[in-house]
Amino acid sequence: MPITDSEKTRRRALLKTHYDVENDHDMNGIMATFAPSAEMLYNRIPFADPQSIRHAHDLLGFSSTDGAFKDVHNYIDGEHFTEDEIIVEGRLSGKHVGKFQGIEATGRNVELPFVAFYHFDKTDKLISERVVMNLGALVA
Repeated sequence: MPITDSEKTRRRALLKTHYDVENDHDMNGIMATFAPSAEMLYNRIPFADPQSIRHAHDLLGFSSTDGAFKDVHNYIDGEHFTEDEIIVEGRLSGKHVGKFQGIEATGRNVELPFVAFYHFDKTDKLISERVVMNLGALVA
């Protein structure tokens, strides 16, 4: 079934809101974009409730707490649509200041490319965020 232009516009706007609050490091704003029953998968690691989704964002540095990255931001380089999702080709950038997934801090500014799949429900909340991120720049 083809995606209508109005549905593409809706998904783009919802995604923009999600990225804006992430890039503003507004944890309450981030959590407000998720449905209470949302699930996030990051490199196949599940975060299946609001507390763990919040924790995952904290670990990356998207809040005022100490995360693995300082001045962390997400960028959208491309987008694609399926019947149910908007898919983003993007990159996370920031300074690697803390241990992340077993990789000690490098102190370097890095860009980590990713592909992410976002599924919003009819109430405009994220019900699924699946991210596959290349961590190669942390060990190079």
